[in-house]
Amino acid sequence: MKYFSFFGMMLFGWVLFSCTPQAKEEQASTPLSVHEMRERLIAQNRAALEAERLDIHTFMDSSAIPFTPTGTGLYVWRQSFDATAPLLDTAQRVRIRSHVHGLHGQVFSQGLEQELSVLRDNDVIWGVQEALIQSHMGDSLICIVPAHLAHGLAGDFGDIPPLTPLVYYLRILQ
Repeated sequence: MKYFSFFGMMLFGWVLFSCTPQAKEEQASTPLSVHEMRERLIAQNRAALEAERLDIHTFMDSSAIPFTPTGTGLYVWRQSFDATAPLLDTAQRVRIRSHVHGLHGQVFSQGLEQELSVLRDNDVIWGVQEALIQSHMGDSLICIVPAHLAHGLAGDFGDIPPLTPLVYYLRILQ
Protein backbone atom coordinates (compact mmCIF):
# COMPACT_ATOMS: atom_id res chain seq x y z
CA MET A 1 0.00 0.00 0.00
CA LYS A 2 2.90 2.28 0.78
CA TYR A 3 4.39 1.60 -2.63
CA PHE A 4 1.08 2.22 -4.34
CA SER A 5 0.61 5.62 -2.69
CA PHE A 6 4.23 6.58 -3.44
CA PHE A 7 3.94 5.65 -7.13
CA GLY A 8 0.49 7.22 -7.27
CA MET A 9 1.89 10.49 -5.94
CA MET A 10 4.73 10.36 -8.45
CA LEU A 11 2.27 9.75 -11.31
CA PHE A 12 0.03 12.56 -10.06
CA GLY A 13 3.03 14.96 -9.87
CA TRP A 14 4.15 14.04 -13.38
CA VAL A 15 0.66 14.57 -14.82
CA LEU A 16 0.29 17.88 -12.96
CA PHE A 17 3.68 19.10 -14.15
CA SER A 18 3.09 18.08 -17.77
CA CYS A 19 -0.34 19.73 -17.88
CA THR A 20 0.81 23.01 -16.35
CA PRO A 21 1.36 25.65 -19.03
CA GLN A 22 5.06 26.42 -19.42
CA ALA A 23 6.42 29.92 -19.83
CA LYS A 24 6.72 30.69 -23.50
CA GLU A 25 10.17 31.19 -24.83
CA GLU A 26 10.82 34.76 -25.86
CA GLN A 27 10.29 35.35 -29.49
CA ALA A 28 13.53 36.16 -31.25
CA SER A 29 13.51 39.85 -32.08
CA THR A 30 13.52 40.68 -35.72
CA PRO A 31 17.03 41.40 -36.93
CA LEU A 32 17.90 44.99 -37.66
CA SER A 33 18.15 46.08 -41.23
CA VAL A 34 21.45 47.38 -42.56
CA HIS A 35 20.10 50.93 -42.41
CA GLU A 36 18.97 50.52 -38.78
CA MET A 37 22.35 49.06 -37.77
CA ARG A 38 24.12 51.96 -39.49
CA GLU A 39 21.92 54.52 -37.73
CA ARG A 40 22.49 52.83 -34.37
CA LEU A 41 26.29 52.91 -34.88
CA ILE A 42 26.17 56.56 -35.90
CA ALA A 43 24.18 57.42 -32.76
CA GLN A 44 26.67 55.50 -30.57
CA ASN A 45 29.63 57.25 -32.21
CA ARG A 46 28.04 60.67 -31.78
CA ALA A 47 27.43 59.93 -28.10
CA ALA A 48 31.07 58.87 -27.63
CA LEU A 49 32.34 62.01 -29.38
CA GLU A 50 30.08 64.23 -27.30
CA ALA A 51 31.33 62.59 -24.09
CA GLU A 52 34.92 63.15 -25.25
CA ARG A 53 34.20 66.83 -26.03
CA LEU A 54 32.68 67.26 -22.60
CA ASP A 55 35.76 65.68 -20.94
CA ILE A 56 38.08 67.94 -22.94
CA HIS A 57 36.14 71.11 -22.09
CA THR A 58 35.99 70.12 -18.42
CA PHE A 59 39.78 69.66 -18.44
CA MET A 60 40.32 73.03 -20.14
CA ASP A 61 37.96 74.80 -17.73
CA SER A 62 39.71 73.29 -14.71
CA SER A 63 43.20 74.20 -15.96
CA ALA A 64 42.46 77.90 -16.68
CA ILE A 65 45.00 77.80 -19.54
CA PRO A 66 43.94 79.76 -22.66
CA PHE A 67 44.01 76.92 -25.20
CA THR A 68 43.55 77.75 -28.88
CA PRO A 69 41.38 75.42 -30.99
CA THR A 70 42.80 74.36 -34.35
CA GLY A 71 39.47 73.39 -35.91
CA THR A 72 40.13 69.64 -35.93
CA GLY A 73 39.39 69.02 -32.25
CA LEU A 74 43.00 69.71 -31.19
CA TYR A 75 43.60 72.44 -28.60
CA VAL A 76 47.06 73.99 -28.21
CA TRP A 77 48.70 76.40 -25.79
CA ARG A 78 52.10 77.77 -26.88
CA GLN A 79 54.85 79.50 -24.97
CA SER A 80 57.29 80.97 -27.51
CA PHE A 81 60.74 81.86 -26.28
CA ASP A 82 61.81 83.42 -29.57
CA ALA A 83 58.82 84.56 -31.61
CA THR A 84 61.18 86.04 -34.20
CA ALA A 85 62.55 82.59 -35.06
CA PRO A 86 61.12 81.10 -38.24
CA LEU A 87 58.25 78.65 -38.02
CA LEU A 88 59.12 74.98 -38.32
CA ASP A 89 59.04 73.88 -41.93
CA THR A 90 57.44 70.77 -43.37
CA ALA A 91 59.89 67.83 -43.34
CA GLN A 92 62.27 69.74 -41.04
CA ARG A 93 63.98 67.38 -38.56
CA VAL A 94 63.34 68.39 -34.94
CA ARG A 95 63.95 66.82 -31.57
CA ILE A 96 61.18 67.02 -28.98
CA ARG A 97 60.78 66.01 -25.36
CA SER A 98 57.28 65.00 -24.32
CA HIS A 99 55.23 63.97 -21.32
CA VAL A 100 51.96 62.25 -22.18
CA HIS A 101 49.02 62.16 -19.77
CA GLY A 102 45.33 61.29 -19.92
CA LEU A 103 42.69 63.89 -19.12
CA HIS A 104 42.17 62.32 -15.71
CA GLY A 105 45.82 62.30 -14.67
CA GLN A 106 47.02 58.91 -15.93
CA VAL A 107 50.70 59.10 -16.92
CA PHE A 108 51.49 57.29 -20.15
CA SER A 109 55.06 58.48 -20.73
CA GLN A 110 57.47 60.97 -19.21
CA GLY A 111 60.61 62.54 -20.57
CA LEU A 112 60.41 60.78 -23.92
CA GLU A 113 62.82 62.36 -26.38
CA GLN A 114 62.44 61.66 -30.06
CA GLU A 115 63.58 63.05 -33.35
CA LEU A 116 61.04 63.46 -36.12
CA SER A 117 60.28 65.11 -39.43
CA VAL A 118 57.46 67.63 -39.23
CA LEU A 119 54.41 66.26 -41.09
CA ARG A 120 56.45 63.37 -42.49
CA ASP A 121 56.94 60.96 -39.59
CA ASN A 122 54.54 58.04 -39.18
CA ASP A 123 55.85 57.25 -35.68
CA VAL A 124 54.29 60.42 -34.23
CA ILE A 125 50.54 60.87 -33.82
CA TRP A 126 48.80 63.31 -36.13
CA GLY A 127 47.79 65.64 -33.29
CA VAL A 128 51.43 66.31 -32.38
CA GLN A 129 52.32 66.78 -36.06
CA GLU A 130 49.53 69.33 -36.41
CA ALA A 131 50.64 71.21 -33.28
CA LEU A 132 54.20 71.49 -34.60
CA ILE A 133 53.12 73.22 -37.82
CA GLN A 134 52.76 76.68 -36.23
CA SER A 135 55.64 76.35 -33.75
CA HIS A 136 59.14 77.77 -33.45
CA MET A 137 62.34 76.10 -32.30
CA GLY A 138 62.43 76.26 -28.49
CA ASP A 139 58.66 76.56 -28.02
CA SER A 140 56.84 74.78 -25.21
CA LEU A 141 53.39 73.44 -25.99
CA ILE A 142 50.52 71.84 -24.14
CA CYS A 143 48.29 69.97 -26.56
CA ILE A 144 44.95 68.37 -25.85
CA VAL A 145 44.69 65.71 -28.52
CA PRO A 146 41.29 64.04 -29.12
CA ALA A 147 41.28 60.30 -29.70
CA HIS A 148 40.81 60.54 -33.48
CA LEU A 149 44.09 62.51 -33.74
CA ALA A 150 45.88 60.28 -31.22
CA HIS A 151 45.63 56.49 -31.16
CA GLY A 152 41.95 56.22 -32.14
CA LEU A 153 39.82 53.10 -31.83
CA ALA A 154 42.75 50.74 -31.33
CA GLY A 155 44.77 52.55 -28.68
CA ASP A 156 48.49 51.85 -28.89
CA PHE A 157 48.17 48.13 -28.08
CA GLY A 158 50.07 48.75 -24.85
CA ASP A 159 49.60 51.50 -22.34
CA ILE A 160 47.05 53.80 -23.97
CA PRO A 161 43.49 52.44 -24.11
CA PRO A 162 41.25 52.89 -27.16
CA LEU A 163 39.37 56.18 -27.57
CA THR A 164 41.59 58.04 -25.09
CA PRO A 165 42.13 61.79 -25.49
CA LEU A 166 45.67 62.74 -24.49
CA VAL A 167 47.46 65.75 -23.04
CA TYR A 168 50.93 66.27 -24.49
CA TYR A 169 53.43 68.52 -22.76
CA LEU A 170 56.00 69.22 -25.49
CA ARG A 171 59.27 71.08 -25.70
CA ILE A 172 60.90 71.57 -29.10
CA LEU A 173 64.59 71.13 -28.38
CA GLN A 174 66.30 71.60 -31.76
